[in-house]
Amino acid sequence: MTDLLLRGGVVITMDGTRRVIEDGAVAIIGDRIAAVGPTAEIAAAHPNPAHIIEARGKAILPGLIDGHAHAGHGLVKTMGNGDSAAWMEACRVIYTLHSPPSFWRAEAQLAALERLRFGVTTGVSLLGGGDSVMRVDDPAFCDAHCEGVAEVGTRSIVALGATRPPFPRPYRGVDGVERPVSFDQQLATIEACLERWHGSQGIRIATLMPVYREATHDPHKVVEIERQGRAVRDLGRRHGALFHQDGHRAGSIEMADRMFGLLGPDAFLSHCTELTDEDIATLVRTGTSVVHNPSAIAAVRGYCPAPRMMDAGVTVMIGSDGTAPDRSCDMFRHMFQAIRYHQRHFRDERMMPPGKALEMVTVDAAKGLGLADRIGSLEPGKLADVITVDLTAAHMAPANMPVHRVVFFAGGHDVREVVVGGRVLLRDGAAPHLDAHAIAEEATREANAMLDAAGLRHMVAEDPGWGLTRRA
Repeated sequence: MTDLLLRGGVVITMDGTRRVIEDGAVAIIGDRIAAVGPTAEIAAAHPNPAHIIEARGKAILPGLIDGHAHAGHGLVKTMGNGDSAAWMEACRVIYTLHSPPSFWRAEAQLAALERLRFGVTTGVSLLGGGDSVMRVDDPAFCDAHCEGVAEVGTRSIVALGATRPPFPRPYRGVDGVERPVSFDQQLATIEACLERWHGSQGIRIATLMPVYREATHDPHKVVEIERQGRAVRDLGRRHGALFHQDGHRAGSIEMADRMFGLLGPDAFLSHCTELTDEDIATLVRTGTSVVHNPSAIAAVRGYCPAPRMMDAGVTVMIGSDGTAPDRSCDMFRHMFQAIRYHQRHFRDERMMPPGKALEMVTVDAAKGLGLADRIGSLEPGKLADVITVDLTAAHMAPANMPVHRVVFFAGGHDVREVVVGGRVLLRDGAAPHLDAHAIAEEATREANAMLDAAGLRHMVAEDPGWGLTRRA
């Protein structure tokens, strides 16, 4: 028996031929897509479904994928008034010293609810900020995060990795006591999280290493980095986990492969700005994927050559880099930002057509995360991760060119239904299994407690910059 039938919508399949079915339907049995096609055909083949979603006036799409974001940032996203250095230092202090498990649980629920509301059914989240300020001193913090996400019901890839040398690093633990934490203890924490969560309740774990951009001439430091990289990579490979690095630019990709052997088809790298010819050749040769973060500050400070990488055969997806400190996880916004980013760079409005942008948050992202056989398109046999987008609002009229309208005019709040693994988690814009108000209130309580404990309340004294064209 068919469990769920979405019918009457414009189905943007993202399948191999990129079919767009004007009056289409998707049939779901269990957690899998059973059939996709014209409504009359699918309804006849799947009579009397247990549940029906009437999608007339809506687009039906695969769930969106966010290739790179940060756990923890949901409770610090408004801080600092645009001072990135101060904000990053605050993240270091918060994530290592002033973030109990309750902080990570509340933030996880808030961020997962935001993703759900915006039609993001799968997302990558680094358990901390920057490329190396990870909460990896005790598995309790990862447990709290994963439990919060699991309650919301979206899929998540949680990236965990060691901090930069030197070690040990100070952390304040679950008991509130500050103590030094070694690399080996961090590695043991990552392993415990892999054993507990990898492949469980929609959660997957990825391993992480800091990006080394400097020319490393100290042989002792090279040996230390190689040892740590090998340990992290071997651990991830034993568990079948992906490998991630945050913040590559200007030669660091070639260096990561040549000096430390970190890259490969199971690796994906974020930002990737001002790349050299050798960087791009390394990506092609190793089969490493890239996350383009067009709304991030890194994309302001340097150009990410995403079109050139894609033309060379590199898989490139879009990440929100959310929610830090001025951007949400609304992938519709980030698609549009990516389009304009490259059009402005080339001064050519033909760059980055909407179809490519949509591929970068669906099929391309699924491929880059090693999940192409499971998610990213509406095809029989794939996991039933499906969203609907309202096409009837004033900003979405007139009723033509649905792909163009979805990419250029829709926003996250136009998402009406979200199905994850056959389970309807959002219905008419609401999540009936969650108390959204209570989640927001708990997040505010935890943020306030953190600000007081860390002595950082001054960082939320708002200065909008009235009358200024540039902050001092």
